[in-house]
Amino acid sequence: MRIDYVITGLEIGGAEYQVVALLEQLALRGHQMRLISLIPPSSAIFTDRLAAANIPVHSLAMRSSKDLPQALFRLRKVLRQSRPDIVHGHMIHANLLSRLVRLLLPSLTVISTAHSTREGGKLRDWAYRLTSPLSQMNTCISEAATHRFISERVFPRGKTRTIFNGIDTEKFHPAEPKQSHGGPFRWLAAGRLAEEKDYPVLITAFSQLPASTLLIAGNGPLLASLKQQVIQAGLEDRVEFLGVRYDIAQLYRQVDGFVLSSEREGYGLVVAEAMASELPVVVTHCGGPAEIVGEDGAAGWVVPVKNPSALANALASVEALSGAERALLGKTGRKKIQDNFSLHQIVTQWEHLYAMLSHQAD
Repeated sequence: MRIDYVITGLEIGGAEYQVVALLEQLALRGHQMRLISLIPPSSAIFTDRLAAANIPVHSLAMRSSKDLPQALFRLRKVLRQSRPDIVHGHMIHANLLSRLVRLLLPSLTVISTAHSTREGGKLRDWAYRLTSPLSQMNTCISEAATHRFISERVFPRGKTRTIFNGIDTEKFHPAEPKQSHGGPFRWLAAGRLAEEKDYPVLITAFSQLPASTLLIAGNGPLLASLKQQVIQAGLEDRVEFLGVRYDIAQLYRQVDGFVLSSEREGYGLVVAEAMASELPVVVTHCGGPAEIVGEDGAAGWVVPVKNPSALANALASVEALSGAERALLGKTGRKKIQDNFSLHQIVTQWEHLYAMLSHQAD
């Protein structure tokens, strides 16, 4: 099949990593893939991967919302030159543009994927509702997100389903053999330093632990304020900001546990990656991560959002486990990812959906 992915941009983020992984795997299965980016791609790590997979990348050269009319006609031109069987939008701006281009090319088959429980405020929900007839299918990356979009009538129930993100369990795996470093327990948190990740709660919780260390991978607008919070809490020797890391799979294998403190998440890709790497995980009940981990305690801890004491208690509980208990927790988590969220399984689900929609269009 000929499948075009349309995405807002190629910055470093969970959605972008997932889109590139899907493109690579679908190309390996013989599909003709293209990526169309609304704004010029900014990450060579992604463009290099796509070039290595012989996947063309087109930019619509948007710089601001004022460029929307030009971008719409540029998208029409690309699609008319080589019409795909499926146009698959990812994230709010690309989804809306992919829908609007059907006004110019009505025969297109369009899928819209939301990569978060909320992709903005009421205005964006309204834009989704208004353009809903232009999308043949909507997908969300967690049951929590699907429930939200349907219950608030942003997406229609009959045209919405859940397809989880996929994890490459060959890339994300435990260190073999696992080496003991003999020092304090090392926690890792990873993600954009933005409001929805709620790092202030994590730092507050971490200040209640006596000796462990915390590595935070990522960058974002809250970096300066978070560093100031760490200084005020007297944690400079125990909290380290790593910046953006391109070796995240290796980083998982260098720490003892993973923590996510988000206020809201669509899926929580880093949680599944950490579990595939056999790390014990502690996450907040913020949407997708709770679905990945489960609430039976077999694969990790789930605690309420915005509750530093509950988060600190869960972190302390993991640290108190014996090495054998933590190893069992990690193995249980990895098996859960292999059984339910492997990239191979998720790509197959996408293939089935594409085939179904293409058959309906014939």
